[in-house]
Amino acid sequence: MMEKVLLYTDGASRGNPGNAALAYLVVQGERIIREHGEHIGRMTNNEAEYRAIIEGLKAAAQLGADEVEVFSDSQLVVRQMNGQYAVRAQGLIPLHRKAQEAVSMFSSVRFASVPREHPYIRMADQLANEALDGKRSSVQVEEKNLPGVGLRPIGIVRSAYKVQADAPRQGRTEPVESIIEIYPDYEAGLESVSSSRHLFILSWFDRSSRDVLSVERPEWPKPRGVFATRSPNRPNPIGLSLVDLIGIEGRVLRVRGLDALDGTPVLDIKPYSAGIDSP
Repeated sequence: MMEKVLLYTDGASRGNPGNAALAYLVVQGERIIREHGEHIGRMTNNEAEYRAIIEGLKAAAQLGADEVEVFSDSQLVVRQMNGQYAVRAQGLIPLHRKAQEAVSMFSSVRFASVPREHPYIRMADQLANEALDGKRSSVQVEEKNLPGVGLRPIGIVRSAYKVQADAPRQGRTEPVESIIEIYPDYEAGLESVSSSRHLFILSWFDRSSRDVLSVERPEWPKPRGVFATRSPNRPNPIGLSLVDLIGIEGRVLRVRGLDALDGTPVLDIKPYSAGIDSP
């Protein structure tokens, strides 16, 4: 039996009530072991949030989990599940009851609210919106990482680029400054980084499409395979940017030339070497 998993859930409704979808990620250790996005008809956003928790808990039980930590960006639903708020909306009462029944399948379940900028909540939000757009079938289950291969964000980007339309095709062409905030657990890794004038930033383009294998542009005579391009839309949307390091204060880096959107997870930082990186 699997001892403990983390469950990240999200519900979306376009209209509130309106066209709705649910999504969840089941995470064990550093691996996403199941993901699901599903169109669920017409309902309110809070009803969709409850449905996501119920279906996510059912999936965790099917996988053999005994303990679950549930994370959602809906403070209302989390506080209702924790008994801090009463459930008064008629449409939520039966869903709250079903969620409590799902909780009873485990020896321990904890609920916590997290900001919508959390990388896994962003992924769940993308799954829900793909389901609403008809880009995802009702059930998606897949191994996201090979054994021994896991990605842990070390920080987050703070940028003036809020949506994909804002970002330039290449960050080096725009002298825009951005902030990279490194998480406290990784601050020690910044030792001596200030001695580098330029850095490679590897990031996870969490709002990019992952089903793109061919890219077209007006200036190209024919489409190119995605691996012959630097398109942010690719099977594994890893961003690679060469930036100028302007300064470091504590665990905050100020850089120029980064094309990542605000809230993008940062995966790694490597120093640029003219002798190695310029053939």
